[in-house]
Amino acid sequence: MTSATSHHGRRILVVDDNIAIHDDFKKVLAAPGNHTSTALDELEAALFDAAPVATGQREFELVSAFQGAEALEAVTAAVAQSRPFSVAFVDMRMPPGWDGLETIEHLWRADPNLQIVICSAYSDHSWHDLRDRLGDSDSLLILKKPFDTIEVVQCAHALTAKWGSERERRMYTRDLEQAVKERTAQLEELNVRLSNELVYRDRMESELRLAQRLEAIGQLAAGVAHEINTPLQYVSDNIFFIRESAMTLVETSVQLAGAATAEPGLRSKIEAIVEAADLEFLTERVPLALNEIDQGLERVSRIVRAMRELVHPGGRNAVRTDLNRAIQTALDVTGSAFRMVADLELQLGELPSVLCFPSEINQVLLNLIVNAAHAMEGTDGSARGALKIETRCDGDQVVISVSDTGGGIPHDLRDRIFDPFFTTKAVGKGTGQGLAISRSIVDRHAGTLTFESAVGRGTTFHVRLPIEGPVPHVLDAARSRSMQSV
Repeated sequence: MTSATSHHGRRILVVDDNIAIHDDFKKVLAAPGNHTSTALDELEAALFDAAPVATGQREFELVSAFQGAEALEAVTAAVAQSRPFSVAFVDMRMPPGWDGLETIEHLWRADPNLQIVICSAYSDHSWHDLRDRLGDSDSLLILKKPFDTIEVVQCAHALTAKWGSERERRMYTRDLEQAVKERTAQLEELNVRLSNELVYRDRMESELRLAQRLEAIGQLAAGVAHEINTPLQYVSDNIFFIRESAMTLVETSVQLAGAATAEPGLRSKIEAIVEAADLEFLTERVPLALNEIDQGLERVSRIVRAMRELVHPGGRNAVRTDLNRAIQTALDVTGSAFRMVADLELQLGELPSVLCFPSEINQVLLNLIVNAAHAMEGTDGSARGALKIETRCDGDQVVISVSDTGGGIPHDLRDRIFDPFFTTKAVGKGTGQGLAISRSIVDRHAGTLTFESAVGRGTTFHVRLPIEGPVPHVLDAARSRSMQSV
């Protein structure tokens, strides 16, 4: 930072077409070595009522210009070299070039901080004219010729000190503004991070509340599954007993009817009973009916087993899981959601067991299958849709693809489908949590959940999971990605 007493602050420009005026300024203001006169020492002693000041303390550096254009070149060069003038003494009449007023206009455009002293013996311009052209500036003084030497020294000292003070103030203000700008940027960054943390916390709290509700529902479903499974078992056993007994009874009746042919009266009665009971029809249909009941009971038992597997909370540690079996289980539970609107196409490849949290992956599968079914419910209904599920290995990852032939995702909504609580479904049809939670689960497994969609043709979601499961540093990165996406 340059003070008012520094060498830069003492640079003075004299602009006058009279060489004698330049000599006079040098005698009064020039630094030692530029003249041999002691007039300045004597002047300073008289001005400050003290002994003459040592010549080494007079540090004004004078530069001469004889025309306005020459002065402009000097000021422009000084600014470019970071050695600006603090004060310029400018004559008003400098033929044949610019007059003093026009020169000052040019100088202030080149260096707005330059202090100006107008030197003139004539009233070429009124103060009103000067103020109209130069503005109401505190950087402008008027010194009438012939001027007193003391006045020149006073102007030089006062204006260079003022220039230095203003320079310090500008630099301090600039530094202060820069500090405020940097601090503001830091606060804005902290505010963004805090906002992301708050959004992430709200999201985690929402998922925790939902997980707690699902856990409660899972416990209830597990209890219901257990309660249903017991009566199903004895119903199935009794159906087996009735089937065997009924068939034995029908066969016995047929045999009795054949044995009674020797008694005409008894034979006619038995034939009437057989005809009334339609034993031939019962012999054909009863086994079929009992088989259908048995198949229905097996279907219910399978669904109950699937529910018990899906709602099982699992342990704290990831376990090896057969994802193809998990898909079959999810399809058993969600059958009512897609069977009425779509045909199922399975292409399950050979997969190794994957280290994961099976209950969480089951939730992802349920969400994707139900979403696909809902997407196909929105079509015109002219033809059944197609639900396609494919699994395959890709290096050290497994890929699960769930495709539908629904209406696809509009382009303007694709950036929002993973946002919590965002849904395009009708009120009461969805909460907007399924895909958001699914992506969080996949992120925690250090995998990815992506999609491809074509409007009017359908959507495919791809779940990629590492075969060896998530590791701690990958989990931290997944958490960071999750926070950045909220």
